[in-house]
Amino acid sequence: MYSRKPIHENSIHAPLAQAVYQGIEGSEGNLVVQAARVYLAGGDDGGLQTALAQPLHWEAIERIADRHAIKPLVIYVLNQYGAEKIPREVRDRFQQQWLLAARNNLIQMQEWLRLLQAFDAAGLPVISLKGPSLALLAYRNAALREFTDLDLLVSPEDVPVASELLVREGYRLQSPADRSTLLGSRNRQMDFINDDRGTVIDLHWSPLHTMFPFQLPVRELFQSARVEHREGVSFLTLSPEHLLLYLCAHGTKHCWLNLRDLCDVACSVSTQTLDWEQCMAWAKSANCDLVLKHALLLAQQVLGLKLPSQVQQHCEEEVEAQTLAKTASAFLFRKGNDIGYRETLHYHLAFVKSWRAQSSFLFERLFIPAEPDWQQVRLPQPLHFLYYIVRPIRLLLERFSRTS
Repeated sequence: MYSRKPIHENSIHAPLAQAVYQGIEGSEGNLVVQAARVYLAGGDDGGLQTALAQPLHWEAIERIADRHAIKPLVIYVLNQYGAEKIPREVRDRFQQQWLLAARNNLIQMQEWLRLLQAFDAAGLPVISLKGPSLALLAYRNAALREFTDLDLLVSPEDVPVASELLVREGYRLQSPADRSTLLGSRNRQMDFINDDRGTVIDLHWSPLHTMFPFQLPVRELFQSARVEHREGVSFLTLSPEHLLLYLCAHGTKHCWLNLRDLCDVACSVSTQTLDWEQCMAWAKSANCDLVLKHALLLAQQVLGLKLPSQVQQHCEEEVEAQTLAKTASAFLFRKGNDIGYRETLHYHLAFVKSWRAQSSFLFERLFIPAEPDWQQVRLPQPLHFLYYIVRPIRLLLERFSRTS
């Protein structure tokens, strides 16, 4: 049986971790990673102080923390463990940025609570994904994780009623596509915006695009969901096991766009009690086994996440998981914001096992229209079939523009 709580021995692979640090924009990037590690560990083992002793360009630190979407967390840790080593003008700037981020989060939380009450009054079950619910559950502090939109999950049969509810609450569709087109979208989400409040809602009826082989069945998500109570707030959220699988799949889907996605995984493991046996079983049934293993290894290697010894062994037994963790770390600490189309395709195909499934994935990736296609070219409903031509042309043009 797997232990239900992490074992707090340091089992991080030092050589790989050191290699990771050397690729993240020098001393400034290393400081950002060390701050995240300190927050996760709940203390500094000396790595942060060593990083603070180096010559540092503070504007670069702010830029890197921004790109990785963890600036509030970095500011919090530096204030707790190294305030005396930060120039006064930088500390003052950090304080202003912290207050601004906290204010924005508070505004988002107020709107989140207002919408939860509206859904409850309408008798519509809704699961909060990421955003304020994740900040409260995994970070235990809503100010430490920035969020710019609210992700809500409803059952597929409730989508029409839920979208009408959002319209009544002052929201409109962001997409130029009509509602019927969006309902048939393989992405299985609609984005709404409230122009007066400046809030964006991502309404999901499944957590992931259909093209990915790893899928989390919505019915199972609602069956295992639980009501959580944090800071006087009650909300429906995924079970800890399904939340971890979702966060790992989300990071994989986006090729680990930033450190925040990885911090979400690590904090979720560290702060919640997980039934690892159940988590592994659900991962296997959802074709999410490799996704989970490589994400946990990535979090261990980069952030020093402590795993139960049996779970760590289970992850390390699969060579492919270790290889993909290295690939993901290269994505995470890439130079610039873009990853090549070929690299992302090769990475995602590693999770698709059969040739038939790979063919289906490639077809959906290359030809099935999605939001960027509808945004790029506006076609009337009778000509929507042309989007199957628009998409590959758009992808080719984007690739040529990157290479040029």
